[in-house]
Amino acid sequence: MKTKIYYVMDTMCGWCYGFSDTINQIHEKYKSELDFTILPAGMWIGESAKTMNSSLSHFMKTHNVTITKLTGKKFGHEFEKNILQKNEVVLDSLPGAKAVVIMQTIKKEKTFEYLKEIQKAFYVDGKDTNDWQLYANIANNFGVSKEVFKKEYFSDQQSKIVNDCFVLAEQLGVSTYPSVVAIIEGRSQLISQGYMPLSELEVILDKYI
Repeated sequence: MKTKIYYVMDTMCGWCYGFSDTINQIHEKYKSELDFTILPAGMWIGESAKTMNSSLSHFMKTHNVTITKLTGKKFGHEFEKNILQKNEVVLDSLPGAKAVVIMQTIKKEKTFEYLKEIQKAFYVDGKDTNDWQLYANIANNFGVSKEVFKKEYFSDQQSKIVNDCFVLAEQLGVSTYPSVVAIIEGRSQLISQGYMPLSELEVILDKYI
């Protein structure tokens, strides 16, 4: 039986964007030996959702410089213009979490690639991540029709699955994103927290094969 690996992340987490190339390479290398599941954590949902203002913009810009320096991932001009410079933009983790869960339900093998495209749409192209059609259009590129996606996006069943993901992330004790958690004999083991270079994570994962 394959060891289960949870990738705990959030679409509103800049460090998760910085980690996107690494986790995609990890998934591609180990997907035959390990059972990967993306677990959206619900960082900014409900009353915790954020509205852009000068203070939050400054906070994110500062972190983005560090993320780029460490990971090489760059934030686009459109992200700066459409998100960081626009007061009243709502930063809500729920829409992105729902989209990831839908793809994981319908076409699990494409979820990591799909997540990476969502992150590009936000952090490079500055798209509105509160619009379900953004996620539907990206999903269509992976063979999921807009009609099917819409039905799932607004279904009670998918809302429950998403909430269950948030609960599980909390139960796993994850408070920093991105994190990678292995389930060993029914017990969770945090194997990486925050950004970790590919070579270091490979050494750790090799022990679970």
